[in-house]
Amino acid sequence: MNLASRFLPLLLLCIALACSSSAQNTGLGRIDFPTSGPPQAQTHFVRGMLFLHSFEYDDAREEFRMAQKLAPGFAMAYWGEAMTFNEPLWFFQDRDSAQAALKRFAPTRAERQAKTPTDREKAYLQAVEVLFGEGEKEDRDFAYAEEMRNLHEKYPEDLDAASFYALALLGTCHRGRDFRVYMKAATVVEEVFLKNSEHPGALHYLIHSYDDPIHAPLGLRAARIYARVAPQAAHALHMPSHIFVAMGMWGEVVASNEDSWAASETRVKRKNLPPEDRGYHSLWWLQYGYLQQGRF
Repeated sequence: MNLASRFLPLLLLCIALACSSSAQNTGLGRIDFPTSGPPQAQTHFVRGMLFLHSFEYDDAREEFRMAQKLAPGFAMAYWGEAMTFNEPLWFFQDRDSAQAALKRFAPTRAERQAKTPTDREKAYLQAVEVLFGEGEKEDRDFAYAEEMRNLHEKYPEDLDAASFYALALLGTCHRGRDFRVYMKAATVVEEVFLKNSEHPGALHYLIHSYDDPIHAPLGLRAARIYARVAPQAAHALHMPSHIFVAMGMWGEVVASNEDSWAASETRVKRKNLPPEDRGYHSLWWLQYGYLQQGRF
C-alpha cells in the first residue's frame, strides 16, 4: 500500500467532518441539542431553537409547530412553542398561549411528564411548567431560574441549558439592572462561548450581560461575532449596536441597524407579512445613530 492510499481514508474523513461542521450553521448560529424526536422533526426543532436564542419568536414558533406536525408526540416541540411566549428581558409573558401549547401535547402536567421519554427532556418540561405555572410572574421567574440552575448543574455539557439558565437569571431583574446578577449570567455564557463560539444564545446573552458603559468593552468580542454568525436573524444584526452605542462607535451603530432593518424588510416581503412586522426597534436605534453623526 502506497503512502497516498494509506492516508486517503483519513483525508476523506477530515473533509467530511469539516463539511458537516460548516453545514450546521445555516445563517442562524450553531447548536448541538439532541432530543428523542425523529430526524425530520428534529431539523425544524433545532431551527426553532436557533431562532429562539435570537428572540425571533414568531419564526421560532413556526418551526416548533412544523416539528409537532411531523411528530405529534415530540415533547420538546411543545416545550419550544411554549418558550416562544416568554420574553424575559422585556418582562412580557403570554401564559395562556404557552399553557395552550403544552395542553396540546397532553392535558395535564402529570400526563406530559409521562409522555416525555428521557430524564433530560422531563427536566426541560418541568422547568417550563414552573415558568408558566401558578403565582405571580416575578415569583415564577425566580423559581424558573432555580429550575434552570438545577438542569444546568445536572447536565453540564448541555450548552443550551447553560444559555437558558443565564437568560433566566437576567429575567429575574424586575427592579432594574443588577450588576451582580448580570455578571453571574455572563460567567455562565462565557463558558458556553469557549466551547462553541457560534452559539447564538451565548453571543446574544453576553451582549445583554455587558450592555452598559462600564462593561461594554467586555462585550465587544461577542458584538463583532454575533451578526456574522447569525445574519438570517434581524435581531442578531441589531444586537451588536447595544455595545457600539455604549462605546460611542456611531459608524458601527448605524451599519448594524441598517443591516437589521434591511433584513426585517426582506423577511416581511418574503413571508408576505403586514407592515407592523418590520423591525422598528432597529429603525429607532438607527435614527439615534444618524443623529449622533449629525445626519438629520
